[in-house]
Amino acid sequence: MKISIFLFFVLLPFAGRSQLNYPTYGELTEEIRAISKHAGGAASSIGRSYGGEDISVIKIQSGAEKKPTLLIVAGIDGKHPAGIISALDVAKNILNLPQDSLAAILSKRSVWIVPVLNPDAYKRNVASNRWLSGNARVIDNDRDGRLNEDPAEDLNRDGVIAQMRVRRKGGKYVAHSDHNDYLIEADRSKGQEGIYELYIEGIDADKDGLFGEDGDGGVNIDRNFTYDYRPFTAESGDYAASEPETRALVDFIFDHPQIASVLHFGLGNNLTEAESFDARKAGERIISSWSAKDVDAAKFVSSVYNRLTANLGVAPKSVSHGGGFSNTAYYHLGKYSFVTPVWWPAVQDTSQIGKASGAKNGDDMFLQWIATNKLKGAILPWAKINHADFPQHSVEVGGVVEVFKNNPPKEFLQLATRAHTDFVVALLHNMARLEFETPVVTPLGDDIFRIDIRVVNTGVLATYPEIADKIKHVSKMKAVCSLQKNQKFLSGKRLQLYPTLAGGASQQFSWLIQGKGSVEITAGCPTAGEQTIKINL
Repeated sequence: MKISIFLFFVLLPFAGRSQLNYPTYGELTEEIRAISKHAGGAASSIGRSYGGEDISVIKIQSGAEKKPTLLIVAGIDGKHPAGIISALDVAKNILNLPQDSLAAILSKRSVWIVPVLNPDAYKRNVASNRWLSGNARVIDNDRDGRLNEDPAEDLNRDGVIAQMRVRRKGGKYVAHSDHNDYLIEADRSKGQEGIYELYIEGIDADKDGLFGEDGDGGVNIDRNFTYDYRPFTAESGDYAASEPETRALVDFIFDHPQIASVLHFGLGNNLTEAESFDARKAGERIISSWSAKDVDAAKFVSSVYNRLTANLGVAPKSVSHGGGFSNTAYYHLGKYSFVTPVWWPAVQDTSQIGKASGAKNGDDMFLQWIATNKLKGAILPWAKINHADFPQHSVEVGGVVEVFKNNPPKEFLQLATRAHTDFVVALLHNMARLEFETPVVTPLGDDIFRIDIRVVNTGVLATYPEIADKIKHVSKMKAVCSLQKNQKFLSGKRLQLYPTLAGGASQQFSWLIQGKGSVEITAGCPTAGEQTIKINL
C-alpha cells in the first residue's frame, strides 16, 4: 500500500515545526544528580570534557563490594540525544523495579551508566537546536588551514538547517514516488535517471566544492577510539584517543576490571543481527572478526534482544565505522560489547519480523512512521531560493531535518525504553556467575595434603569474551593459594591462570601442600566474581 502522506506535508505550515522536547543541559544534569541520589549515592564523575564539563556516571549497586558490572554508555555522538534520554529512563526503570527483584539483581551484579560521554555536544546542541556530533574543540575538518569557515547556513531563515537540492542533469537523486519532499538515490538498474544533487543547507564559503563541511561540531568522540581509527578524516581528531572524553572512558574501563559487558546506546546495531565469525579475519595479526565462541554468545544475546524488542519492529542494520567505541570495547578492551540505537522509526506487522517480505526499507519506514504519528517538522516542503553558487540552476531548501531520523520527540521513547529495560535485566541475569563447591581436603600422610576446589559457571555467558585471553591487560581466570612460612607447594603454584570459562562449564583447582596451618585461596575473576576461602590443614 502506498504511503499517503504527500498532502499532509504540502499543507504543513512552517510554524508547526516541532522540537524534540528534550531537557536543557541544566535540567539534564539535575536529573542525573537526582537519579544518582535515588541509587544510593551522589553523582560522580569519570573525567571532564574538552569544554570542562563533568562526565557523570550513575552507579546502581548494593554496597561498595566489587561485583560483575554491566556498563551502559550513551551520548557519545552528539547527533544521538535519544540515547541519553533512553539511558536515564532505563536507569529510572531499573531503580523502580520491585524491591525484591532489584535486591536480587544487585546482590550479584552492578549496573553503571555513563549517560552523556560528550556533554559539550549536548550543551551546545540543545541550546541551538542544531544537532552536531562533536565536542567543543575547534577543528579544521577540510584541512585547509582555516577554522569553521564553511558552516551550514539557514538560507531561508526558517530557523532550521535542512537539505538543499539542486536540479541538475546527471544528479544522483530523485523524489520518492509517494513523497516529493523526500529524495532517494536513483535506481539505475531500473532505468531511473537522477535529476537532483543533494547538499546540506548552506553555501560554499571557501570555494572548495563542499557545503557546510567545516563549521561548529568539534571531534566526534565515536570516531576517536583506538580500534580501526582512521586519521585525516572529518571529525576523527588529530590522533586516536586525542580527546579527554575518549581517554576518560577507556581509563575508567581499565581501572574497573569488574566491568564484564558494555551496552552502547548509539548510532549502531549489532543486536538485531548478531556478529558473525570470519575465520580468516579472526586469524590475522590485527583481528577484525569476533571469535567463534564469542559469536555464539552474541547470537544468544541477539535472540533475547529480538524477543524483548519485537513490538518495536525490525531495527535497521548499521555500517561499522572506524574509531568507534563499540568495536574498541570488544577488540581492544576485551569486553562483550553490544550497541543499539534504542529507537528507530517503525510501524509494521511485527509478526513478519525475520521474514524478508515483512521488512520495509529505511526510507519507507521513516516516511510511514512520520505519517502515522503526524509528526511535524521532520520533513519540510521545498522552498525556492536564489543561490550564488548555482546561478543557472533551480535551487530549493527543505527536505529532511536529519536529527529526526534517529531521534523522536521525547514522548515517543517510552515504549522503547521499557523494552530495553527488560533487555538490560535479562542481560544481567545471563551474565557469568561462578559457584564455588566446598573444598575437598585429602590428608596423604607426613603432613602432606591435597586440596581440590571445583568452580562452575552457572551463567549463560562466559566469564569474559574469548578474545580477552589474547589481550594481556585483561584480568584472567585465576587461583591464588597463599601459604604460611612453614608450608610449601609440592604440586601447583601460588598463582595459576586459566582461560575464560564458558557458561555451564567447570574448572578444577588443585594443589599438593606440605605443612600444617591455614591456607587462603582466592579463585575466580573480576568479571564473574571472586571468592576467598580459608582452609585449616
